[in-house]
Amino acid sequence: MDGLAQRESAGGHFTEAAPKLRAIFQAQTQAAAGSLHMVGLDSLRSRLGARWPRVADRVHMLVERLLRQMLNPRDAWFRHGEEGYIVVFHQLGRTEAGLVCAKVVEQLQRLLLGDVDTAAVRVHSAVHEMDGELLFQSSSLHEMLAGAASLAGAAVAAETSADKANPWWAHAAPQEEPLEVVYRPIWDVRKQVLSIYLARAMRPRRGRLPLWGYDCAANPQDMQQILGLDLDVLRQTMEVYGELYRNQFRCFLSVPVHFETLAGIARRREYLAALQAIPKELVAFLAFHVVGFPQGVPVSRATEMVTFLKQFSRVVIAVVESGCQDLPALAAAGIYIVTMLLPPGASPKRWGPELSRFSHEALRLRVHAGVEGVDTSLMASYADGAGFHYMAGDFIGPWSEVPENALRFTHADLRARIVAD
Repeated sequence: MDGLAQRESAGGHFTEAAPKLRAIFQAQTQAAAGSLHMVGLDSLRSRLGARWPRVADRVHMLVERLLRQMLNPRDAWFRHGEEGYIVVFHQLGRTEAGLVCAKVVEQLQRLLLGDVDTAAVRVHSAVHEMDGELLFQSSSLHEMLAGAASLAGAAVAAETSADKANPWWAHAAPQEEPLEVVYRPIWDVRKQVLSIYLARAMRPRRGRLPLWGYDCAANPQDMQQILGLDLDVLRQTMEVYGELYRNQFRCFLSVPVHFETLAGIARRREYLAALQAIPKELVAFLAFHVVGFPQGVPVSRATEMVTFLKQFSRVVIAVVESGCQDLPALAAAGIYIVTMLLPPGASPKRWGPELSRFSHEALRLRVHAGVEGVDTSLMASYADGAGFHYMAGDFIGPWSEVPENALRFTHADLRARIVAD
């Protein structure tokens, strides 16, 4: 890897940063030699092109969030200039720390562009000082991953314990299937049409069932990871629909957003920055379904979130797993559709009475009732008879890589499909 890397002088890069660097090294007397790095965003800015001025603030928010997630509390970092960050690692050596920095830029490219150019992602690592000036080695992520793979092979051959067989880089650069966003139709029973497409995150797993929704996050309880997933799904969804819109394609999209993303001021501000980047012409085709409303949510809290999302959508939908106790609060908050989420394998025998109560309570409160998890002909027949306005599930329509044009779908079509099943 050293033979391929480029050597360069720190030169003007760090002249202005010198006072901060001195303070960091004075405070961290045990910082390892070679643990100083510069994370540059020049390759990302080049790929974003004319979009950079519009998204620069969001890019920096994402960088800082990733740094907080990936660094040790004893590491230090600060923004340097318009396109760079300086990172000082407390313990990690040059190779390990450089890979962590590269992974930050890789995640940025994946979040913002959907793909990663590993050759263009470069990190500048301090190697030694000569004549009072720092010298840096510039390496690409492609080179770093190749070197890390070699180290991993040697480590696995040399160590027999499970812990030692997983070296540092396996945690710093986990190889996982990329996140996908898939879509399936919601049947608008009253209008007799499949015109709304539900978006959901899905992560394939080799030899195992895929992960769905917020289970795609490494830690589904981590609020920052929840936010990151919501941002990724929103970006991918808008990119797909933007391309379809330019090709005269029309349907409505329902995009997930978690209660926790909207609950914190800083997280909401970051999500707002992403919403503000949505082209105005797409807002008319956009809905949001809020996942994770806690039991007993106050009307004022729910209203705050609905009001926030209504600026960027036609309607706001609430997803609940069971029960009618929160329907009055959600209806009063301005929720347009309340969708009951059924578990896999749900049957009318087990869930029929609760479905009926849910639908009748929604009708009384003048809010539209929806149900997701209509996977069989029996459940489709029961949900239709119970008076649901909106239905989604495997029986209504499967998940697909892109949404489809609005399609006429009548009660006669449903009955014909039930008979054929």
